[in-house]
Amino acid sequence: MERHVLELAALLFLLVSGSDSLECYSCDGIHDITTCRNITTCGANQACYHRMRADASGNVMDVGCVDHAMCVDPGSISSLIGRSLIQLRQTSSNCSECCSTDRCNDQLCSHNLPSACVDDETVDCAKMSSLFNVCAGNYEHAAMICPRFCNLCNFTNGNWADWSSWSSCTITCGSTTQMRTRTCTNPAPASHGKNCQGPSTDYTSCVRDSCPVDGGWGSWTTWGSCSASCGVALQHRTRYCDSPPPARFGDHCFGDSLDYRTCILQGCTDGGWTTWTSWGTCSASCDGGFHQRSRQCTNPPASAYGHQCDGPNVDVGACNTQQCPQTDGGWTAWSSWSTCPSTILCVGGIHQRYRECSNPKPSVYGQQCHGVSVDTQSCNTCQYANIQNTIRLNNGRVEVYLNGAWGTVCDDSFDSNSNAARVVCRQLGLPTSNARSIDPLEGPSYMSILLDDVVCTGNEASLLACSHNTVGTHNCAHREDAGVYCA
Repeated sequence: MERHVLELAALLFLLVSGSDSLECYSCDGIHDITTCRNITTCGANQACYHRMRADASGNVMDVGCVDHAMCVDPGSISSLIGRSLIQLRQTSSNCSECCSTDRCNDQLCSHNLPSACVDDETVDCAKMSSLFNVCAGNYEHAAMICPRFCNLCNFTNGNWADWSSWSSCTITCGSTTQMRTRTCTNPAPASHGKNCQGPSTDYTSCVRDSCPVDGGWGSWTTWGSCSASCGVALQHRTRYCDSPPPARFGDHCFGDSLDYRTCILQGCTDGGWTTWTSWGTCSASCDGGFHQRSRQCTNPPASAYGHQCDGPNVDVGACNTQQCPQTDGGWTAWSSWSTCPSTILCVGGIHQRYRECSNPKPSVYGQQCHGVSVDTQSCNTCQYANIQNTIRLNNGRVEVYLNGAWGTVCDDSFDSNSNAARVVCRQLGLPTSNARSIDPLEGPSYMSILLDDVVCTGNEASLLACSHNTVGTHNCAHREDAGVYCA
């Protein structure tokens, strides 16, 4: 064992030591090794390396210097000196190898494929076998460099054949799973070759339209009450087609949704009517009236489970249907005339008087009174000789003379369209074409407020002829006094 360790150390030294100025080809990502013209000088403890890899553009190669540690895997005694265990070659297009002579890395990773069954002439297969048992362990490496010596000429890694067709989707609704398979026969593994990696069976979902759902009966409800209070009756219970309810054209539940059974109760004692009472007093003495009579459901009274009496307990009939004597209506005397509403400037008003058709009141077939029940006539149609003396403007404030005293007018309803202003200017004998309402200047406020809610059409001869509240009735203060400008 000690002799083998010494021989291994000597071989490692020969392979990876080299001179201090080891030169190596240095290129990355090239497709043809013969196009690499760059030479680099490696540092101490470095060797040349050659790596073949695949990228989007195809198989490419990297060459250059690498640390000795990348060329040796001290953890495995059976590893090949000069091969990187980080990137062991798994196919002919993926390889990493080292060498330790000048520019030796242009021909690495170019071993013959196992099918050629030719041992690598740069390798002493017999010695490698005696030192490292090269034919055992990594059969793929051995098939690359020593196929004939290791009897691995037929070495083949397994490869998957094409997937089979998907299995048929045998359902017409709902979902199921389809399957396809593949075999490791393209080619099958031989002479210690690796078996295929990955699953041999693949699954996919087959989804159709949702299936119809047939309805199912739910549980019966509790029995209902009996249909009668005594004797023999029926009671029923129900169930519903909701467990589940039918959907997507599924069948409805078969069978009855109602279930009946008889229920026998206590014997019945039904109520009975008493005889009718005597007729009551008639509501009228002639021309037809009404009277009534009654009876009770107490002959006998109904038992707890018996029926009450059928029919009404009150009877109504007609009475005194003979015609009453005919009486025509007559008017009462006229009432006194009502008070005339215009009493200040005698500008005219209307008062009324009334009478009623009750002397006597007409009977049902008697004649009503002829004529009207309300009489009206004009009143207070006199005119003052000079109505100008009853109104004045004091700093624009409107003041009126009523009941022997001067007072003010509120601007409540004192219309903003100048109708009331034109009436004031006309009553004063002033121009009315530009008459308008204004806020009066400050002035005396000790006078009474005589008029409020004055509304004019603009054609009245006097402010008092306009609509207004009763003289002296108001709901305003002097800060709301009306003012007028005449021009």
